[in-house]
Amino acid sequence: MFRTAMKVAGASVLMVCVVAGAAGAEEITGSGTLVMKDHFHTQTEWGTGLTLPRPGKITRVMDGTYGFMIKNAKGEEVANFLDPQQAVGMKLAAGTYELDPYVCTRHRHHHVEVTAEY
Repeated sequence: MFRTAMKVAGASVLMVCVVAGAAGAEEITGSGTLVMKDHFHTQTEWGTGLTLPRPGKITRVMDGTYGFMIKNAKGEEVANFLDPQQAVGMKLAAGTYELDPYVCTRHRHHHVEVTAEY
């Protein structure tokens, strides 16, 4: 009986640890902006990018009306989305990413914000 009680108690402790671990997840938000100046044949890009210290997944995307691209630190395309909400749930390895919003021929200034949990 003592062994059974210990197993139940151990299982309860394990469950508490798993729940506490999930609740302790951290979030980070990165951004990217692109402004095309056709009259001057220039473009300006800026943003904070997205840096994950551990593997994570995308939990929220704001803006990015015409979609966006995710590039790794080497500048290689990791993913691209025409519908920004399709990125939600995508898993990313630990690392630094650049977020490049797409622009259309008429609206030449766009911004995207991506939140990831790790």
